[in-house]
Amino acid sequence: MLENANDWSDTFYEKWKPIAMGFVNGAEKCLQCGKCTGQCPAAAVNPSYNPRKMIADLVNGNIKRIVSSIELWQCFFCSGCFATCPVDINFPFFVFMTRLAAMSQGFGWEDVKQLQKYAEQDYLSDGITVSPSERNPYVLEERGDIANIREEAGMPRKRQVTEEAVAEINMISDLSGMTSFMKKIGGVELYDCSKCTPRIEEKCKTKELPRKVGDIKTHYRFYNYGVPTGGAENA
Repeated sequence: MLENANDWSDTFYEKWKPIAMGFVNGAEKCLQCGKCTGQCPAAAVNPSYNPRKMIADLVNGNIKRIVSSIELWQCFFCSGCFATCPVDINFPFFVFMTRLAAMSQGFGWEDVKQLQKYAEQDYLSDGITVSPSERNPYVLEERGDIANIREEAGMPRKRQVTEEAVAEINMISDLSGMTSFMKKIGGVELYDCSKCTPRIEEKCKTKELPRKVGDIKTHYRFYNYGVPTGGAENA
């Protein structure tokens, strides 16, 4: 991403604090020790993902680099960074709030819109957060799908969730507004990983980007914190 002088804001972090409701007010205390990045599972598989650099950009006001980055969407909220941070910076909440800012600027919708059908097919119907047929098209070695990996580990191929738990998940989804949000944004085509072909695998690597979501014009994102394995600079 090409940066302009007006992409930076000296007052951004101070404006951010009340919006973040006190959860990431300590970002200016960051020691830049790198413990967050060193223990991060996402950083382990993607060398361009770097929470330490993203925190520095937040404090310094380079918000455009954060919101237009692909890396912002690679956190899956394990909270290992928060647990290991010597000054207790709540980076997962930082990611959550910044993703909302990115969406308002038209970034990240190719990821968000894929959640709608996933939520209907797996999460709300079966209470499963990871589909048993899911596989990673970027993984070079052949490991099979999630069901095969679970079976090799001595577990059932599909996680079993009680009817009571599924009912609670749906109730929480309804009360929190997630159900209505998913219906509002609509979804994109999801492929059956159990019937994967080289053509489908290649399409999985390039997510569909809608032109607009409501009144928001969408934009492609960039690897703003380094070039990942494979050399692609944007997606």
